[in-house]
Amino acid sequence: MKSIKRFLHGVKNFGFDYYPKEDLETLRSKMNRYFRIFPSKGIEFEKELEFLNTKARKDFKFSFILPYEFVFEHDMHKVKVHKDSASGLFYVMHNKKKLFYSRHYTTEASVQFTYNCICIEQDERSPHRYLTNGFDVHEGDTVLDIGAAEGNFSLDVIDKAGDVYIFETDEKWIEALKLTFEPWKDKVHIINKFVSNVDNDSCVTLEKLFGDSQIDFIKMDVEGAEIEILECSEKILDRSNDLKLAVCTYHADRDRDIVEQILNNSKYECKTTAGNMLFIYSTLRPPYFRKVLLRAVKQGR
Repeated sequence: MKSIKRFLHGVKNFGFDYYPKEDLETLRSKMNRYFRIFPSKGIEFEKELEFLNTKARKDFKFSFILPYEFVFEHDMHKVKVHKDSASGLFYVMHNKKKLFYSRHYTTEASVQFTYNCICIEQDERSPHRYLTNGFDVHEGDTVLDIGAAEGNFSLDVIDKAGDVYIFETDEKWIEALKLTFEPWKDKVHIINKFVSNVDNDSCVTLEKLFGDSQIDFIKMDVEGAEIEILECSEKILDRSNDLKLAVCTYHADRDRDIVEQILNNSKYECKTTAGNMLFIYSTLRPPYFRKVLLRAVKQGR
């Protein structure tokens, strides 16, 4: 029966899938054809579809990725980039703190572009925003930033947080992270390992690392490995009464549903951020849009 359903689903979506090698005009064309044939599927995305057809620009990919008006309020050319004389690395001033970029960023324009993307993602109106007034890091909290890249999230909470554990597997970011968090090196721990269900030279388990220690906040953006990490961190999830999580769910079609089920099983109340994303860096199947971020708190907290 499942194989029949998969076959019928494939027939229904034949010719509508979008592949990253295709251009954005092809994506727009396929989406319009699909929703003309299946109009009921597009009802919940009317606002986004209107934006894509009237305002999204092919020369500004983020107007496709997050199809909302606010993205145009962010201009990369207004980002001021500085160069550190000692290390030779570029940095920007992020909320009055230095945020360094890796040596792979060889031009000011590349830093401007990437930092502008961060500002769009963390705009208060963005479905990718991690924190709100009612969902935040509190004074003295132990914070895990899993999938940190340049570390903007940790830098946002560094003044309030107690210990901050930054997990980043990409070696190229480690030098920049150390420079960014040098002023707080006594409470920042940079871990160049995968969070996994085994402990070895390249992997670490949260259970092994923290044992019974208190964890208050986990932010997770790990290129689709969120489900695996949650599944191998069941003991941490079950025993923590005050833990909050912000987990990205846009890397694959069913990520939101699976992440929510895992957290519900451990008695977490989950809320998905408002809005949708077109994750154009992966194959997109109808109805194309994905939910972006799930915020979770322990029930009865």
